[in-house]
Amino acid sequence: MNYFFDLVFNENVKIYKRPRAWVLISLLVTMNLFIAMVMRFIFFDTDFTFWDHLNISTFVIFVLNFLCIIIAGDIVSSEFSSGTIKLLLIRPASRIKILLAKFISVLLFIVLVVVVHLLTSVMFGGIFFFNSIFVLEPPFILNIILRYGFGFIEIVVVCSMAMMLSVVTRSSVFSVSVPIFLVMSVTLLLELLAHYQIQMGKYILFANTNLTQHFLGRPLFEGMTLPFSVLNITIHMIVFFILSTVVFSRRDVNM
Repeated sequence: MNYFFDLVFNENVKIYKRPRAWVLISLLVTMNLFIAMVMRFIFFDTDFTFWDHLNISTFVIFVLNFLCIIIAGDIVSSEFSSGTIKLLLIRPASRIKILLAKFISVLLFIVLVVVVHLLTSVMFGGIFFFNSIFVLEPPFILNIILRYGFGFIEIVVVCSMAMMLSVVTRSSVFSVSVPIFLVMSVTLLLELLAHYQIQMGKYILFANTNLTQHFLGRPLFEGMTLPFSVLNITIHMIVFFILSTVVFSRRDVNM
């Protein structure tokens, strides 16, 4: 067990020793500062509050997908492209444990990104809308909790797909670009399917990843319920895990 923790620690070192991770986090902080400044400038003469700002920050969680996909889609394929996968596989650990350590490292990065987003939104919101911090608005608080919680789940699912593609294709470009393309474009497809009441759309993964639709809106398709969406996500996650472990376990590193 201690050796597994060493594997996880080693994977985290690989992530954070590269400038890319810190650049992504810096961009996130800068983006939140910019949003707070713009909100302050636009709504300077209105009743716009700290809680309004924090509520708006929940919509930016969508952008966090792209930051995390870059890490998840590269974490395995980069090992093959650089040749370091051979050094990794000679260690006294099974390939499944190595893959699991990488997945946990991705999860930890997602947690970090979400926490940084929340804290910087709170910090900059407090700086620019200090007078309304203690004017509690329960509906907004519940909305914020749900959107951050379900947003985290959605990022985990998307990054799991990116990591699976990283294992299967060994191409960082493919495993990063395809999930980003799907996240950006599949919404339009789902809206079209929902508009024409094509029920097969409800079985598409991305129709179910946004669990907030069951609490703060209405489902895209008739018959979609929270248990249905959770089951859909669970099945896809199992498929991602099985496909990743099978391919990674049988992969010939000399290819």
